[in-house]
Amino acid sequence: MDEDYIKTLTTEEKIIFLKVFCAMVRADGVIDAEEISFLKKISLRYGVDNATIIDIIKNAATIDYVTETRKITNRKHSLQLIKELCVLANIDESLHDSELDIIIDTANAMGVESDKVVLINRWVLDSLILARTGDIILEQNNE
Repeated sequence: MDEDYIKTLTTEEKIIFLKVFCAMVRADGVIDAEEISFLKKISLRYGVDNATIIDIIKNAATIDYVTETRKITNRKHSLQLIKELCVLANIDESLHDSELDIIIDTANAMGVESDKVVLINRWVLDSLILARTGDIILEQNNE
């Protein structure tokens, strides 16, 4: 998916995105080693140093992602965050209620309409299906 938007985010917005991602992976009450690895990898994508993401992870239980996301006032950035959350929530081919709650709460905090969230999620799902179909057609990941 297109990641050019990352260049347009402020440092504060990048950290907010990471905090919300952390809340999402913690939705089941635990952050395991694989999820920590994911958060470190995504923080590199956002250009956030390792010490910052470790601090975010250590304080995951105190993250108020709703308050944090209210700070995002750029509509395009809000929509990108919703898209990224939908990707993260659907990556394991299942959308849990706790993940859906985070997406809905985040959208509400940023003023993103529920019908827009549904459209974004549908587009993300379609994109994931197309990517998997391409892998099958090209006989990738079949080893």
